[in-house]
Amino acid sequence: MTATVWEYILIFFIYAFMGWTTEVIFAALRSHTLVNRGFLNGPICPVYGFGMVAMLVLLGPWARSMGAVFLVGVIVPSLVELIAGALLYKLFHARWWDYSEKPFNIGGFICLQFSLAWGAAAIVMVMVVHPPIARLVAAIPETALRITDLVLLAVFAADVGVSAAEAIGLERGLRQMEELRAALRRGSDLLTELVGGQALTADELWDEGKLQLALARMEGRENAAEALAQFKTRRSEIMTRYRELTARLDRQRFFGAGRLLRAFPTLKSPEHSETLERLRRHLHGFGRGGWGRR
Repeated sequence: MTATVWEYILIFFIYAFMGWTTEVIFAALRSHTLVNRGFLNGPICPVYGFGMVAMLVLLGPWARSMGAVFLVGVIVPSLVELIAGALLYKLFHARWWDYSEKPFNIGGFICLQFSLAWGAAAIVMVMVVHPPIARLVAAIPETALRITDLVLLAVFAADVGVSAAEAIGLERGLRQMEELRAALRRGSDLLTELVGGQALTADELWDEGKLQLALARMEGRENAAEALAQFKTRRSEIMTRYRELTARLDRQRFFGAGRLLRAFPTLKSPEHSETLERLRRHLHGFGRGGWGRR
């Protein structure tokens, strides 16, 4: 079970790829569609690679003890998942997965149910799957192994940089949409102040027919026509910008912020929760052409 640093690097990528494959298959069975389920663009989930390597290093000579493997399998992957989730939240102000509704969870990043599942999976992976993989990796000539590792590390580093930029872009896009919605609300408040009457709902503001129907009650009121013209012009600008943003995310099915939204269907952003939910419904084909309906 012992390995060199170069062997561990390749082992990391092997299990990161296997973890990604498992995530994609599991998601496909549930949603009946293929989605890249990783944070990175490439076909790897680093959490699985880090978790497996950490377990192998810590277990050492106890890798043949089922009890030790289960215990380490519960603790190590859970710690990796907790650290990864908290770090992503700190960096990008979003929860990429959330176990808050499950019992015995810690911060919503890990929960007892999945920690126990990690332990059971560790027994299979460490005691059954890993021995033949370790023998295959050990049989690779050292020069070829080092070249392979260096290439994989270079691609991995580039992918981390690109994916981080995409995550930042997603947060920026959500913030822009929040600003558009705030501008629409300010226009509603101004219109209501000018013509009097009850404030318009979001659907009335967005839908041309509903807007005309709501404003019909204001006929004859001073400044109503002028206020309506100004508001419609501003609303048109907001709609154009909003549609540009959603169209861009809609096109990003395999790369970009749009892919991240599809990869993490339970993604939560405390600062942009309503906008994120409306955007998610749009990308899944609901409420197209506007802010959507609840």
